[in-house]
Amino acid sequence: MKKKDQLLQLLMEETECQQEEAELALSLSDNNLEKAITTIGFFLKFITVFKIKLIFPKENIYGLIQITINMKTYDILRFSLVFSHNPSIYEISANTDWFSFEKAIFSVRLDAGTIESYTQKVEENLKLYIQQAVNKIAIVSNNEITTIIKTFFHPVIVETETVREELNLIQFKKLPDDNTKQNTTSFTDYNLGFIKLDVEIFEDSDGKTAKKIKEGDIVLSVITDERDIAHYLAHLIGGKKNDNMIPLPAIVKKISSKNDDFEIYLQYTPSIIGFAKVKNNIKLKVLETHNKPWWNKIIPWK
Repeated sequence: MKKKDQLLQLLMEETECQQEEAELALSLSDNNLEKAITTIGFFLKFITVFKIKLIFPKENIYGLIQITINMKTYDILRFSLVFSHNPSIYEISANTDWFSFEKAIFSVRLDAGTIESYTQKVEENLKLYIQQAVNKIAIVSNNEITTIIKTFFHPVIVETETVREELNLIQFKKLPDDNTKQNTTSFTDYNLGFIKLDVEIFEDSDGKTAKKIKEGDIVLSVITDERDIAHYLAHLIGGKKNDNMIPLPAIVKKISSKNDDFEIYLQYTPSIIGFAKVKNNIKLKVLETHNKPWWNKIIPWK
């Protein structure tokens, strides 16, 4: 296979584009695969996000749903929802960006007013119902999505508000800058702040004891939190694969001693914090110190 054909095949697999689209992107980028992926990501808008707010007026239930669909294949790429008795969640704007709306959904799932059992019961059934329904229609529009949802809950009366957002591949694969979103987006009665997850730090006989760990060190951890929000966030930040939690590096942000234990706070993103309790004599796996990269230990001449 020629090099150009190999590039063409790789580009089509990576971006799910058609051959003529891949050929155009490669020609515009002088057969540079990385540039071609960026190019195709910018001009192919085939990902649509539907942000939906619901009210069950007779039951006093309020809901938020987000559905992300690949409009070429009609596959549901992401799906999240929450139902609550708290009316303030309906004040969350569906006009905010998809990432902030999705994050708001999982923040609400931690709220005391959330109907957890109903949310879990509906989630998989509704996702499957929507997937089957969109495969049977020619155009997936706001009206079609609204009809599908109302049909699913029939005969219960549901009032909905649906906002559509179109994304290209780059916008979808690269999560928005969380610091920017915190400064520009607000949710009525909800301060998303930090989401704290229970984690464990890997042990290492050649590592550092907890009392020698410093802020800024990077340690190897795994998310052990059993909540739905934890499994979702682990998948989002790369700590979950094929339904299994996998090791994840994290920055040590704060350390405090308590009796014979140390409480260590790890930072994964600006709004996702891990919390671990460690015995003072346990040695931990440190990938990088605050002043010396981990690869210096492997490649000392660097």
